[in-house]
Amino acid sequence: MRRGGTLLAAVLLVLLAAWLGRSALAPVDHGIDRDDFVDRQRATEPVEQQLRAAPTGESSLRPNIIVILADDLGYGDLGIQGTRSIDTPHLDRLAGEGLRLTEFYASAPVCSPSRAGLLTGRYPLRSGIVAALQAADDTLMRKLMYRAGIVFSKLGAVDLAGGDNAVRGLPPSEITLAEALGVAGYRSMAIGKWHLGDFTRLPEYHPSNHGFDRFVGFNLSNDDWPVAFWRDREEIVSDIGLDQAHYTRRFTEEAVRFVEESAGRPFFLYLAHKDPHQPFFPSEAFAGRSAGGPYGDAVSELDWSVGQVIAAIRRAGIAENTLVVFTSDNGPWYEGSPGGLRGRKGQSYEGGFRVPFVAWWPGRIPAAATSDAPTMNIDLFPTLVGLAGLELPADRVIDGEDQWPLWSGGRESAPPRPLYFAHDYDFEALRLGSWKLIDRNSHYVWPVPLDKTDTPGGKLLAGRDYRPPGADEGVPTLGRWPLLYDLGLDPEEAYDVATTHPERTRALRESLEAWRRAFRENPRGWR
Repeated sequence: MRRGGTLLAAVLLVLLAAWLGRSALAPVDHGIDRDDFVDRQRATEPVEQQLRAAPTGESSLRPNIIVILADDLGYGDLGIQGTRSIDTPHLDRLAGEGLRLTEFYASAPVCSPSRAGLLTGRYPLRSGIVAALQAADDTLMRKLMYRAGIVFSKLGAVDLAGGDNAVRGLPPSEITLAEALGVAGYRSMAIGKWHLGDFTRLPEYHPSNHGFDRFVGFNLSNDDWPVAFWRDREEIVSDIGLDQAHYTRRFTEEAVRFVEESAGRPFFLYLAHKDPHQPFFPSEAFAGRSAGGPYGDAVSELDWSVGQVIAAIRRAGIAENTLVVFTSDNGPWYEGSPGGLRGRKGQSYEGGFRVPFVAWWPGRIPAAATSDAPTMNIDLFPTLVGLAGLELPADRVIDGEDQWPLWSGGRESAPPRPLYFAHDYDFEALRLGSWKLIDRNSHYVWPVPLDKTDTPGGKLLAGRDYRPPGADEGVPTLGRWPLLYDLGLDPEEAYDVATTHPERTRALRESLEAWRRAFRENPRGWR
């Protein structure tokens, strides 16, 4: 009887977790419904109908374009950004020969949504992607584990805000850089981490269905399971497991080969490295090489890879017609350095969103240039599409802006415009000029956040794993929102000045609310 009662209790707990998880996963967060992201008619419209050639002029330069994306690289993890524990000579030289944007932001503080923003020029919430996309195996165990995590999040033991996506991959109705540049005659290849839909199980999310002519890389993040290695439409390894040390070199070799083969025709290379995302698997040549541990070794190998690509460009004699952009998908996890900024990956503080950025194009971008103009990775789409000689799609909102005048030195700073920080199903923060308002700050699988001590989980664990606010006068409570920072004076976000600037706080909060309301009216941004 006792055994039967225990079994019944376990079954009831599982059912309760599933029910609570289902309610938590209801796709109506902040007034946005899953149906907003289903538009079969637009998904079948040819991209050519939405793009057309721009009037000829200086903006139609048609360079080769290479975007190199690091994974979880911290703002302070390059030599040019101040690190002393990791040598990054190739990236430092690239910055010395090009432009460094010191206040450049990812469009999300986690991987998949940031990649969606970069490739589409639109805030990632427009595509329904708010969190890292997982394997689409739909096993009962995976569902139960995730829903149990949602329950614990409700209890306050962890915070899984933004854990559920409205879609299972980048919607076919989104226009990517590869699709747009394809209209302009570019040959394109994606190499490395895709993470915009598990195409192993859902083929419609394969990069080739988003405009890329070639693909070599992973379907998911290297810490997911199972992660497959693909070449074009063929699955080469069904599960890479822990055998990952050779992939950075392999991705680099593929990139070099693509550059060599493409010389003579405009090309677009999207090299999305797995480094330095954990787990860290530097190759034997780089293991133990840095003073930054395995993370630093991974950054060193990433730097080497950039050097190899630049060397291939020079050998091919196409440096004067090739634009290279280097950045990261979001801020660092705990092994990396946000460079003195507050927060990390998964948060709306600067450390979660602000990332390194270098643009290199000899003869077109001034050498050793820097700018503190606030810009975001959604600006890449309109900037690069414009350089390819195309107008932007007229049927949708493109949230990014063309930054070529800034990159080329024709403009010292970008005109003031609001930048919105999206996380979960909401826009949590707003930056306008040097002012930044944070209305809320979701955490990313964060153990017992200090602003959740009044939850059941917080009360249960208080005094065990951490000292609660109030027990230590040096630990401030996070229960007062919104927060206001003057990043011009306080880039570390150490001093909340909301109470000393009430009118500015009120105005920015009203602007953020107005943006939220307008966004909910038309989340996809169709015109």
